Amino acid sequence: MENPRQAAILHGMFELADGVSEQEFAAAFTVFFEHLRDQGFAVRCRIMRRRPLDGFGVPLPHFAHYAAIEFRDLDSEQACYDYVKADAEPVRSLHRAMNAKVRRGSAYFFVSADI
Repeated sequence: MENPRQAAILHGMFELADGVSEQEFAAAFTVFFEHLRDQGFAVRCRIMRRRPLDGFGVPLPHFAHYAAIEFRDLDSEQACYDYVKADAEPVRSLHRAMNAKVRRGSAYFFVSADI
């Protein structure tokens, strides 16, 4: 049976910039997420620290942190992507404030959806 409302998640794997604490990143990420939620795009988020398992995950890129933003469906995720990509205020400043806390070139993103 096909699910017409496939929840979607934007996954981000990354390293924090030198000198940035997890608390500093979490504060900036939370403000960014809350804006996306208030705009009607996102529904939930989480930030986690990676704990590598010996012998597993070797082909993964190096990253220490993971963040996820959940959307109601793929249409909401695409609309959010387009909104952020337009780079207009206020999301421009919120996105840049969060990204400034991430080590340049360390981020990897992908979207997953329910099947």
